[in-house]
Amino acid sequence: MACEAGDGDSVSVHRERGAGMNMPPVTVLGASGFIGRHLVARLRADGTPHHAPPRHDPTLLTRPLGHVIYAIGLTSDFRSRPLETVEAHVCLLRSLLAAGNFDTLTYLSSTRVYAGSPDTSESATLAVNPNDPSDLYNLSKLMGESLCLHGGRSGAKVARLSNIVGLRDTPDSFIDQLLEEGARGDGITLRTSLSSRKDYLYVDDAVSQILAIALSPGASGIYNVAHGDGVENREVAHWLHETLGYRCTVAADAPDWTFADVDVRRIRALGGPAPRAFSEYFPNFLAQYRLHKGI
Repeated sequence: MACEAGDGDSVSVHRERGAGMNMPPVTVLGASGFIGRHLVARLRADGTPHHAPPRHDPTLLTRPLGHVIYAIGLTSDFRSRPLETVEAHVCLLRSLLAAGNFDTLTYLSSTRVYAGSPDTSESATLAVNPNDPSDLYNLSKLMGESLCLHGGRSGAKVARLSNIVGLRDTPDSFIDQLLEEGARGDGITLRTSLSSRKDYLYVDDAVSQILAIALSPGASGIYNVAHGDGVENREVAHWLHETLGYRCTVAADAPDWTFADVDVRRIRALGGPAPRAFSEYFPNFLAQYRLHKGI
């Protein structure tokens, strides 16, 4: 799925209270995508001045952008669209760093870059293999990160997002794919063991963490946007059955796949409320999904 820079007119909302009028706007690139839409909704609700430029906006490099959040990217279809993936993750970013008029830029990357690494701190040395087509995503994100950190512009920083849970238009996450399978009525087959685990973060909490990185004056470098405590497939399966009635079975050859708990010390140091536990939001998310899909 492409998370592109909007599909309509530029949106600008200004805080009515006087204190917000002098605040540089937040410019969300990729405002029509999953994360971008939620960012814009939060900014609008808070009355924060913001822009959501349309895709290929010819004025993007000619006006002040304030605090840029770079939410452009491809997710599940990156293997079939390698050139578009690099274009989204690197090429426009390069143009912004070279000629953009911004105060800060927060580049949204992914905790996928830690795949196979026992160290999930932001300073970890990471392994990628250009011979593996699955690593194209990580390689392009890491190139974007490196450009932000070493491209000669101060104020550029990186947010590595975990597995974000929220309503999407297309099933491009593990949770979404399970829900789509369950909705077909034949039950769900897990292809990794019940003890397999990964990090999940509710989209509202992800938005809070991203905005903390983007707008905190002292924020710099790389931050993990994650919960920090992994969730087993067993708990996911429990709530799918408890809330939606979907029965889960495990494939006979299902491997045990465990992602190391994501280090969240840097993001926690920025302050703000702790993210919600999986059990606090997942049942409500499933109820919203049921209403959204009419099932």
